[in-house]
Amino acid sequence: MLELLFQLVAYQVIQVNQTTPCFLNDTAGFDVWRNCGMGEDYLEASLLGWNWITGGYFSMILVAVITLASYIKYHKALYPIMIGTLFLPITYFVFPEIFLSYAIVLAGLTIGILGIWYVFIKQTKEY
Repeated sequence: MLELLFQLVAYQVIQVNQTTPCFLNDTAGFDVWRNCGMGEDYLEASLLGWNWITGGYFSMILVAVITLASYIKYHKALYPIMIGTLFLPITYFVFPEIFLSYAIVLAGLTIGILGIWYVFIKQTKEY
């Protein structure tokens, strides 16, 4: 039985992308600007290093820091949810799908907890 386990062979070719980003290619010289598309989109070119460091999630990390800062300043979960809801159409095109799915689930969970708190705690208090 063990011999059957070790005789399995996969015949599928797995493509491995280039591990060194184009802006770190030291042998290209001045062609790095043209090869990386830096002359076409200056904003993307300026963020290439940050995206490489953060694994492509620079914009997501930036928005998470801004949202966390608004929560820390105002101590209300509703403000970051409102900010996120206002910018949801923009984030649909900018951020990865996994971030949006977690953001929508966490926003729904927070609104649900706030609703339960409001109904059971705030409405039942006798002043």
